[in-house]
Parts: sequence; structure tokens; C-alpha cells
Amino acid sequence: MELNNFVRMQERPLYFDSQHTGTFESGKNYSYGGFGNVTEHKAIVNPETEKIVSVVGSGYQLVQNADIFPQYDEAIYMSDLNTNGMTRKVQTSHGGGRTKVEYRFPEHRVAIRDNDEIDLTLTVLNSYDTSWRFRSILGAFRLICTNGMTIGTTYQEYSGKHTLNLDTDRAIKDLAIALESYLANAEVWKEYPNVQITSLQANNIFESLAKGSKALVESLNDSFKGYTYELGYNLWALFNTLTHWSTHTKVRNEANAPSIVVTREDRVRKVLPMLDKLRLAS
Repeated sequence: MELNNFVRMQERPLYFDSQHTGTFESGKNYSYGGFGNVTEHKAIVNPETEKIVSVVGSGYQLVQNADIFPQYDEAIYMSDLNTNGMTRKVQTSHGGGRTKVEYRFPEHRVAIRDNDEIDLTLTVLNSYDTSWRFRSILGAFRLICTNGMTIGTTYQEYSGKHTLNLDTDRAIKDLAIALESYLANAEVWKEYPNVQITSLQANNIFESLAKGSKALVESLNDSFKGYTYELGYNLWALFNTLTHWSTHTKVRNEANAPSIVVTREDRVRKVLPMLDKLRLAS
């Protein structure tokens, strides 16, 4: 899907089948029907498929992808980011109810170690089912294994109310902060290959991420063994194990994979402070 070819969703009223039955004084039964209007909710419909994308409250303001994403695109071009070679990847899930656009900036490439480079990425979200506010998340893309890498602190995220017009000036300022943050995080990541860790330390983080799922802990430990074979028993191998899980591990519902990856990345982001504690303690 091209960025400027988003389907323009439509708002449609909802109705319910209203049946009335009873008995006349004469003893004869009667039945008649019609349609009643659902006043508290409305449907968001894809006019190309005539399928309901979501049902929302009557006060919900429809913000079209076709309107909001080009505004963010403009903010990117007006910012300090180097857009030469920039790519965009558009994905949808939940029947078109959620949209994810990933921007990748190869001109902001950083080598973490020899022959191991990352690119700056921005993941921008919007939804028609109230699950996501308009939101952009700073991250990175590791070229060797194509892992999507998350950055953990809150100020690297831009979010706005679900309104028709983007606050472009604020978005531009936040993009400048995002670039600075990406470069600062890249400097921290350069330390990761030199921070030695144990299997027990890695397992503690896996258990925190897994939240009681023994199968996930086992899967993460298996993946970690593979990364330690490539990278050694260090924090860089641990970090890549986490991002491999969020980006690459198979999902049951492929149609909703983009949304599932975002949820997994949010979970990884919550355990990143544990990695930083290991780095600072080394």
C-alpha cells in the first residue's frame, strides 16, 4: 500500500432489528417489525469492501490515515532527519482497524561493532478501533538479522490526540529529540558487546518478560544460545534475543501480526531498564 493511497473510511449509522409481538383483545396474535437506530454507537466502514472495520462511540472523531500520515511525512521532511534513501513500510491489522507505518533512515546508520550496523527507524501508529492513539515510536533496525530494536525511555515517543490536524511544529521538535536520543542510545549499545553476562542473569530477564510463561522462557533461552554462539555471552546477545522475539517469532494470527509485534515491543521496552542495570554494574 502506498502512503498516499489509503482507503478513506466512512461513518455509517447502526440499526437493530425491532420486533413487536402481542395479542389483540380478540385473542388473535400479532407481530410486526422494523429497524431501530443505535444512537450511542456508529460503524467505521471500508467502502471498498463494505465491511465494518470497527464499532465506536457516537462521539468518536474519525481521523483518516490518508490525512494524518502525509502530515507526519511532511514533518519528517521539515525536520533535521536526513531522508536520503528513506523507506516506508505500511502494514495493517484487525481488518484495517490498525495501521502501522515504519520509516527507515539509512543515512543515520551507526556501527555498533565491526560489520554490525543499525539504522534509525520510526514506527508510526494510527487506528480506527480506539486501540491506538496516533503515536510514533523511536527504534532501530539491525542490518545483519533484520531485528527491529526498541528504545526504552518515554521521551522518545510522540503521541497526539485523535484529531484531524497534526501539531507539525511539535512533531518536528520531537523528531529532533528522537534523533539525539537515537545517537545517544547507539553510543550505549556500543558498550553492550563488552558487557559480559551469565546465563542466570539472562534467564532472570526472560522470566520478567515472560510473565509466567515457561514455554516463552524456554524459547528465549534457546534463542539466546544461538546469539551467544554468534556474539558471545554479552549484553548485545541478550538484547538481540529480546528483539528477535518481538520481531521474528511466529504469531498464531498472521493477519494481526503488525499489531502483535507492537505489543511485543512494548513488553520488551519494559524490561530494558534491567539491561541498563547490568551495563552500569559491569
